[in-house]
Amino acid sequence: MKKIFTVGIAIGCLLSLCACQATTSQQHSETTALTTEEVKTGIGTLQNQMSEQEQKRVSVGALTLLGQNTADASSSEQPVVEVELWDNLDYLNWMEEHQEHTNETCKQFSEQDYQKQVDFYQSNSFTSIHGALIDGRYYTGFLPSYGYTGGALDYSSDTGETIHADTFEAFQPMYRDYLDQQVKTGELTQEEADQTYADMLVLFQSVMDGTYEVLEEPIETASTGENFKDKWEFDADAVAAIADSVQEISMYDEELDTTFIIHVTLPPDFDAEKTYPMFVMTDGVWRFGDHPALWNLMQEKAVEDVILVSIGYDFQLDGTDNAVRATYFCEKKDLFLSFITDNLMPYLNASYSIDFSQSALYGHSLGGTFTHYAAFQSDLFENRPFQYYIIGSPAFWSPYFLESESNPPEYQTEYGYFDRNTSFNKTLYVCGGEQEDADYASYYGENDSTLEGITHLMERLKADGVTTAECKIYADSNHYAYIPEMFQTFFLRFYRRA
Repeated sequence: MKKIFTVGIAIGCLLSLCACQATTSQQHSETTALTTEEVKTGIGTLQNQMSEQEQKRVSVGALTLLGQNTADASSSEQPVVEVELWDNLDYLNWMEEHQEHTNETCKQFSEQDYQKQVDFYQSNSFTSIHGALIDGRYYTGFLPSYGYTGGALDYSSDTGETIHADTFEAFQPMYRDYLDQQVKTGELTQEEADQTYADMLVLFQSVMDGTYEVLEEPIETASTGENFKDKWEFDADAVAAIADSVQEISMYDEELDTTFIIHVTLPPDFDAEKTYPMFVMTDGVWRFGDHPALWNLMQEKAVEDVILVSIGYDFQLDGTDNAVRATYFCEKKDLFLSFITDNLMPYLNASYSIDFSQSALYGHSLGGTFTHYAAFQSDLFENRPFQYYIIGSPAFWSPYFLESESNPPEYQTEYGYFDRNTSFNKTLYVCGGEQEDADYASYYGENDSTLEGITHLMERLKADGVTTAECKIYADSNHYAYIPEMFQTFFLRFYRRA
């Protein structure tokens, strides 16, 4: 989760919530359709539940990210700046449409505060910059006010930090320092920080000069298919070394009305006649970058060959945005799980022979809460493609996740799994960073911290008689830093070559 600066008391809580990117309905020219409804495996049968339309909208091709992952704002002499403007009525309408979500997400936002906000919008007429595109790329940093001319700036972060700058020139080094701090804590990569800072300069200058264009449609539908390729984090040289082993698959899901980008990395010396475990990762925008190191483990013969799969979103969606991630991992987690279980996995097995008895599903943070959900919903599916579930730093404290949950939340009962079953035959690997509780302390409220949530999960599993769950807390690590080591640990633990 990344910190976002917002302006003013009146709109501070809303601005980080409203921007959710749109899906694409683009038809791809190259399509691959399944020819069978059932996919046979060595351990049973998976029923493919893709509709005819979904099958027609699958495309398979080579990796497109290399050479296209960096969007350079300085490459154009006159970057195109487009802004979305909202007035007080736009904010009022949004609040009324999302009242429950607003109250849950802004944890200190009482009913009284909510009404004060409504009254403010009803009695004050104003226009604000709600979002911006820089050369078609969605801007995620601090937004200037509408009509800003270079004077004083007051801003605050989601941690409550407030900063005042007398001029735009004074603001620039302050903002640079803020971004650099996010790099140090692992919340941003250096490339992300540099791009955000460059885009900030372009945006502010455009507002001061009055050279921006006003979007006639919401920013989420105005963005192009290439906007968020720059968000994908990976070592281009390392990926280039294994590029011949990578396939990029575009898959549309009707229930979610979303196109997913799937990256499949085949092991060294892949043999189509052999059967392989499949290791599936959510948050492909980050986790595709872990494929090369794991591929090298196979190349070095340290572990058995495994097919690596990462699930990302169409390049029109910002896979780093927490509103986007919350949609699929929390609010529509049932539909996302159905997509993976009943569409994606049967489809992949039509091309690759998969050993589902050794296959794994991994998620981190909000993705960790999703993997937990998937594990304890597995008994409700006819298709059961995973034996291992890796629950990384599960954000059980997230307001997105807690929204609409009962008291106690369903996750605290493992979604009723043990009301339906007397035993649990899947393998769980639960992990976190020893120092990560401080990372999001301002979000916990009365809920468990990340590590407390892990502790209580393990206690519940023990009480329910689960003997196939292990937990590892990685020393000297925050929320993210331990992930590469964790992958190495897991592969050497469960896929070590005999």
